[in-house]
Amino acid sequence: MMQLKPFQKHALEALKSDPAHVLCIAPTGSGKSLIFERRIAENRQRTLLVTPLVALARQQSANVQRHTEGRLRVTLGSGRPSEGPPAEGPGSWIVSPETLIHSGRKHALNAWRPDFLVVDECHCLWEWGENFRPAFAEIPKLVERFGIPRSLWLTATMPMAARMDLRKQLPPLIEIGEFDLPPFLDLQIERVSWRERISKLVNWVQDQEGPGVVFAQTRDSTERLCRVFHAMGESAVAYHAGLSQEERRAIEQSISKADMRVIIATSAFGMGMDHKHLRWVVLAQPPPSLLALTQAIGRAGRDLTQRSRALIFWHEEDFRLLEWTIQGSERRRSDLRDMLDFFKTESCRRNLLRRYFEPLRQTSLKPCGHCDFCLH
Repeated sequence: MMQLKPFQKHALEALKSDPAHVLCIAPTGSGKSLIFERRIAENRQRTLLVTPLVALARQQSANVQRHTEGRLRVTLGSGRPSEGPPAEGPGSWIVSPETLIHSGRKHALNAWRPDFLVVDECHCLWEWGENFRPAFAEIPKLVERFGIPRSLWLTATMPMAARMDLRKQLPPLIEIGEFDLPPFLDLQIERVSWRERISKLVNWVQDQEGPGVVFAQTRDSTERLCRVFHAMGESAVAYHAGLSQEERRAIEQSISKADMRVIIATSAFGMGMDHKHLRWVVLAQPPPSLLALTQAIGRAGRDLTQRSRALIFWHEEDFRLLEWTIQGSERRRSDLRDMLDFFKTESCRRNLLRRYFEPLRQTSLKPCGHCDFCLH
């Protein structure tokens, strides 16, 4: 059996309390999912696992089944066809937030009465719950509604304001771990106008070793960039929510086998997925928040034995285009201000992100040696 890291042991020990609500923050690829996999394998419980993506749900289902060696039933309520909770007794039900607010599933959940709630990639409550996928905002209410005595909330990125909001909804909340980036991820920021950006992006990608990801903001832009890379002779594929389930599964299998060198995707691609072979990532334009930026660059660097690279293009004109994402939200306006400050401030990039996510813990930080500011 795999030896546990200190933060994994701490989380498992904290979950033995009654009640116990645990928020675990740890770097991408550090093994956060092993906490609930071990807990499920060792305790015969009715586990409700809420996850944001169908592809991630499929991976989690396979991992839980492997850890329980088939002793507990696992049903998948995300994607098509979708199943309800295990018919009787202990087991795991893996669902999307939207599944839980569907009238037909509410009755099944009420009858099943889970006693352990796991929320993977829980930063989505903060990032998406306001307007994009409002069902995320309903998840903390499940604890009180169904009297769930234990819950585990997992992420690599959780702003302080988001943690404070979760604390209010789940008192007392036990917090374990802290934010950090993969140790050998080189971070580069480049101010480039839209006129020059595509050629610089393509040239940079062609200089990289191994497979990686180019993140674009829209489905149309992923398709356009894919055509550009094909014209340059690259093995590239576009991945976005507009594809059919069969197309996405075929692409996911090709990516898992490292058959594709260039993946052009919208922001949700790869969240929580264990793609250790990805060596680099490019953001073709800034996302709407530092949380989204940090999630995206974390897709590379999961193999902690190899150096990886992340490049982010930006220009002031990007922020004029991003104004539409605010939609009257002062929080989103603040997110954009933080983003612009991040690009304009001349200091260690990784330390800027550490101070953003851990303002109470970070004091004097040494230059990281892995960003464009420190390397110059």
